[in-house]
Amino acid sequence: MSTTGSAPTLTEGQATASALPDAPVALLRLDREGRIVAANRAASDLLGLEDAVLPVPASGPLWGLDVGELARAGGVWAAPGDDPARRLRYQADDEGWIVSLPHAETATLMREAALLAGNTGATVTHPLLAPLAQGLAGASTPLELLAHVNDTLARCDLALELPAAHAESEAGRRLAAGFGNLAEAVRQAVSLSVQLAADVPKVVGENDELAQQTRAQAEALETVLAATRRLRKDLDEVRRELEEVRAAAVRADADARRGGEAARALAAAMEQVEARAARAGEVIEVIDSVAFQTNILSINAGIEAAHAGEAGRGFAVVASEIRRLAERAASAARDVRAIVGGTVEALGESADSARHTGEVLAGIGQSLEGAGAAMESVAERIASQGEEVMAIDRAVEQVVGLGHSNLQHAAHVAELSEALGQGVATLHDCVGLFRLPPDPMRVPRHARVRELAEAGARRIGMALAAAVADGRIGADALFSREYKQIPGIDPPKYRTPFDSLCDRILPPLQEPIANAEPWIVFAISANPDGYVPTHNQRYCQPMTGDRAKDLVGNRTKRIFGDRVGRSVGAHTDPYRLQVYRRDTGQIMFDLSVPVYVDGRHWGGFRIGYSLE
Repeated sequence: MSTTGSAPTLTEGQATASALPDAPVALLRLDREGRIVAANRAASDLLGLEDAVLPVPASGPLWGLDVGELARAGGVWAAPGDDPARRLRYQADDEGWIVSLPHAETATLMREAALLAGNTGATVTHPLLAPLAQGLAGASTPLELLAHVNDTLARCDLALELPAAHAESEAGRRLAAGFGNLAEAVRQAVSLSVQLAADVPKVVGENDELAQQTRAQAEALETVLAATRRLRKDLDEVRRELEEVRAAAVRADADARRGGEAARALAAAMEQVEARAARAGEVIEVIDSVAFQTNILSINAGIEAAHAGEAGRGFAVVASEIRRLAERAASAARDVRAIVGGTVEALGESADSARHTGEVLAGIGQSLEGAGAAMESVAERIASQGEEVMAIDRAVEQVVGLGHSNLQHAAHVAELSEALGQGVATLHDCVGLFRLPPDPMRVPRHARVRELAEAGARRIGMALAAAVADGRIGADALFSREYKQIPGIDPPKYRTPFDSLCDRILPPLQEPIANAEPWIVFAISANPDGYVPTHNQRYCQPMTGDRAKDLVGNRTKRIFGDRVGRSVGAHTDPYRLQVYRRDTGQIMFDLSVPVYVDGRHWGGFRIGYSLE
């Protein structure tokens, strides 16, 4: 919250509790030594402190005030002299005193009322007292009226009760209207201070909860940050291990390729040995054939030797030996054939085994090559994941920093909320200086307007409900919040789905109320956004292109977004009475009543009027 606006800057070392709200009431803070240590904008403007460097002795700006004259708890202090506006109300606290000064308008009223009390011909400038001064110029009892008003203002009493002799005079009516405007403005300030006082603890509580949640979030994010960093470290280790496994796979692939080549070479050598063994078999077949022929010849030789008798006996012995040799040669040839045959068969199996081994080693090589490619792809993905984890790490680290920043902001908001609570309490105490009328409905005009507004709101709600019931408009269109701006018009105007219906049914309901009393300025309907689909006929004059004229003469189909305009159709209070300065410059009262269509809140019916 801004504490002083353009007011003097607080010097170093002043407590945050010294901050004062930028309220329409002039507020000061005095320390125990009688120095002004803080002032809001209104007080700075009133006392001319804009260029002063606080703290300054209060005795200077505050008409020679001596803090020794102030009571311990609080009260009212009036400066010596004849100026009735040189008075202040104060309240003690632990740091010194909170002081409120008369509002500039109230001070003017008090001074000029005092002038009129002493001299009925005195010149006054305040618009509330000017009519009174004119009336008193020819009155027989002006001093009585002025004395009554002066006493009322001196007591900060806004519940003005004029003597019967003056109540019906022009001056009395205008004075009563001025007091009524001021009383309701202060009542609104009181209501606002009460609302703020009720909302500040909620804000403080929600801020504390937000701070706790932010702290928990920051702690959780720090845990996530630590986890991402561990994950990144693990991914780096896995990538290194994969690189080592991939290198081993490359070496194994090379070994498998060399083994396959050796197996193929062995198979080729065994095929050559098998061919040579086959050649040896052919030679053995020749030997076996020669041994068979030799055996036949030896048999024939034995027969011939037997025929020769004694002469062939020696030859028979030779033939017998040759036959034995042939049989032994045949037997040896058979043995060698068997050995060579087994050898050839073994060589064939060995060659097949060598070929199969080469094929297996080739398959292993291909598998190792595929495994190496797969591991390289996995390594690349792990590297990519590592980069993503690093990005997450940076993002989480940034969020952690934001969380800690939010904690600092939450602490600052807590300090501001505490200062706001103290400022609201001070504002409530200051506006509490004024005594307000107990019930605004005791004012006849307020009561009359409320009666008209409640009756009008009922009739408008019934008319809109009937339009929905007989199909002239759908409920969605009637409650639409869609606005299409009409180009080329300033202030802006809009069209809505319910404009044409309102243009037909609202004038017969609104115009009699707008014309019911001469002091009623308007009687119109507005939706929750402050949109007025159909204004009174007196404010629906043809557009001229002159903004100043059109601002007053053509006010229909506008969204009134001022403080009062945006609330009259949004609230659901039984009634709401507000005083404000219209955009045309006129001080107005506005009393609004909610409009319901088949039990559903559609907007509000508002009546604008003055007490003069």
